[in-house]
Amino acid sequence: MGPASSSIVYRAAHGVIEGRWVDEPWLAVDEGGTITALGHAGQAEPPAELLQRDLGPVMLLPGMVDAHSHAFQRAIRGATHRRGAHDPSSFWSWREAMYARAQTLDPEGVHAITRQAFAEMLRAGITCVGEFHYLHHQPDGRPYADPNELSAQVLRAAAEVGIRVVLLQVLYLRAGHGQPALPEQRRFCDADVDAYLRRVDDLRSRGVPLGLAPHSVRAVPRPALLEAIRYAHAHGLPLHAHLSEQPRENEECRAEHGVTPTRLLVDAGACERARGLTAVHAVHTTAEDHRLLAGQHVCACPTTEADLGDGIVPAVELRDAGVEVALGSDSNAVIDLVQEARLLEMDERLRGQARLRLCDERGRLGPALLHAATEAGASALGQSATLGRLGVGRPFDALTVGLDDPFFEGIASDHLLDALMCAGTARAVRHVFVGGQARG
Repeated sequence: MGPASSSIVYRAAHGVIEGRWVDEPWLAVDEGGTITALGHAGQAEPPAELLQRDLGPVMLLPGMVDAHSHAFQRAIRGATHRRGAHDPSSFWSWREAMYARAQTLDPEGVHAITRQAFAEMLRAGITCVGEFHYLHHQPDGRPYADPNELSAQVLRAAAEVGIRVVLLQVLYLRAGHGQPALPEQRRFCDADVDAYLRRVDDLRSRGVPLGLAPHSVRAVPRPALLEAIRYAHAHGLPLHAHLSEQPRENEECRAEHGVTPTRLLVDAGACERARGLTAVHAVHTTAEDHRLLAGQHVCACPTTEADLGDGIVPAVELRDAGVEVALGSDSNAVIDLVQEARLLEMDERLRGQARLRLCDERGRLGPALLHAATEAGASALGQSATLGRLGVGRPFDALTVGLDDPFFEGIASDHLLDALMCAGTARAVRHVFVGGQARG
């Protein structure tokens, strides 16, 4: 079936459609926001009677997918960069500052900071976000009258700004092996895994796009981890977990379980489904861990990992082991997946003392980095059938990059994508569409 007469045809100077770089792309989008036809220079033109919208001298790209965000952490942007007299200046001291800010947020505060972060994402060309949500209860740990009150505030913020969200509902039960939750962690924690799954059932009944997210092997004991994984598999939900972000996490896991966090997750069944698990960070992982993660995802968050001094995600080894690498904004100190993609490559150059480390099978770097920021993120969130790619039958979730920006002056057309992904930022984003609606 061709485009209906109510469709709008969008045109651009260059772009990526169906995963290919083309000149003069066009897409017909129906009134429901779905792409019904597409083409490019040298192919058949769309029907002339359709409303035509020329987006101007821009590069048209799929909307980016942020696979890992803690929106509320945007509230401490800039507030953790001064050393105190007794501050060890580590991830753990940063965590104390984050906990302190989390304690101050009431439902309206959660809504306000989340809305701010999501609006900034849209302006940066991010059209879908996986919100790794663990602010669940009141500061003393007591549930709100609606146990999913704060989840509802996240969803409200997303609806108001017009971004898609997959709510990665976090299971958090303890401070560590044999340690009850710290006072500042109590609002993250459900009474037990059954209480957590009741909240998940409630959200599913509301039709909320969901994933299950055991926070980490530090925060979830093995029996509860098994329950969460079984539930995710039974209901076809994506599974996300922080993994080996810090050496201390590995040490504590070996002390409790005798294995690495990766082996613990694998033995618990987390990798039974192809592409079912997203391991977030995976910085301090071994070659054996990479082998065990084959066929799954890792979500790298390079600006946060650099900010916290975590280390470098071994992206080359993960890719070579058959792991799909997606990208996230994590703490939201930086909200720009172009920068996340570029830093993923630049970190590898510094680590390996060589260039062009993450090229695709055709030796192209720009498309490989765009893939991490789009299709890989959509796959990690269980949305690969609809998001991350511009194609017939998919929603028109897209961004444009203004080629009249001085950054692009003098750059040949076939180098534009490389220039953006390897040297640019989201500053040049001009238009953002979600389901055919102009956003951002």
